[in-house]
Amino acid sequence: MRVFVFALFFLTGNLFSHAQDFKGQWNGSFDAVGSLPDDRTEYSLEIEANGDSYEGTSTTYFMIENKRYYTICAIKVTVDKRSKTLIATEYKRIKANTPDWFRDCFQVHKLTYFKKGDTEELTGTWKSSRAEDNCGRGSTLLSRKRLVKNTITTNPPVAGKKNETKPSNKPLTTIPPVTRPKTNSPAKPSIPKDSVPTTVPETVATAPVIEKKPAEAPVTLQAPPPPAELNKRENKIYDRISITEQEITIKLYDNAEVDGDIITVLFNGEVILSKQTLSDQPIVLQVKALPGKDNVLTMFAENLGRVPPNTAIMRVQNGTDYYKVLLSADNQQNASVVFRLK
Repeated sequence: MRVFVFALFFLTGNLFSHAQDFKGQWNGSFDAVGSLPDDRTEYSLEIEANGDSYEGTSTTYFMIENKRYYTICAIKVTVDKRSKTLIATEYKRIKANTPDWFRDCFQVHKLTYFKKGDTEELTGTWKSSRAEDNCGRGSTLLSRKRLVKNTITTNPPVAGKKNETKPSNKPLTTIPPVTRPKTNSPAKPSIPKDSVPTTVPETVATAPVIEKKPAEAPVTLQAPPPPAELNKRENKIYDRISITEQEITIKLYDNAEVDGDIITVLFNGEVILSKQTLSDQPIVLQVKALPGKDNVLTMFAENLGRVPPNTAIMRVQNGTDYYKVLLSADNQQNASVVFRLK
């Protein structure tokens, strides 16, 4: 009986522990007390684990006079594992496209984890997070969108391995021997024997001489030079990631609204992406980390887009591990991530 109780405790403990994995993207909406049933505001949380603590961003989408606006806020997250409840508190605006007269109203969402079949949900209530705000209160419902690994990947080239071609079994091409066609020549006039030479030189066909051109040296593509303003800006490190494999796949997206952000990306001081526009489609980069040193990826803002600052979501794949980092750069600051090979 004691063994059975221990096994049951171990099983429920594992299930409970799995339920505490709150990291990822949660999408849904919230309403306000007194609003119509279908009058809900689109809302999402991006939660990342940092050891035993959590942090991330919230994004709110709403309409004003038939125009769609958004705000992105930094959030602090606390978790109560016993009750499977988290509290997400907005404390700073990161980016928005709201009118000048718009006033931020930070919220705090208290949400409880539920699993219904294959669906994971966070449901609960919200209210103002600051005493000076009067945002109201209401209910929140979000569902999980997990970050899944790619099912199709391109293996990096193997060092030192070249494409090998099998020798052909066909014989080498040679110039065929010259044969003289037989022709019915008209009768030649009689020539005295003493005027005929004793030997007649024969014309021999020879193969044409083909001059071999010297092999061209391989063309080495040089990386574009770093931006002139790179070292004049502060370099802010947004994350330090320990990796287990040298090959790193990086995907960069614009954050929230696609507003024409243009970036240049450097890895260990070398430009690997030059003056590219961020969009909702990923820019995919593959880099190789060097062992025994900090490998620094830096995002340089070529402009600020229509809605400053220049922000990007960076998703990282290293082996079976996945990470997400929110980057922000402007005319005074670059955004960097440091990779360290274990």
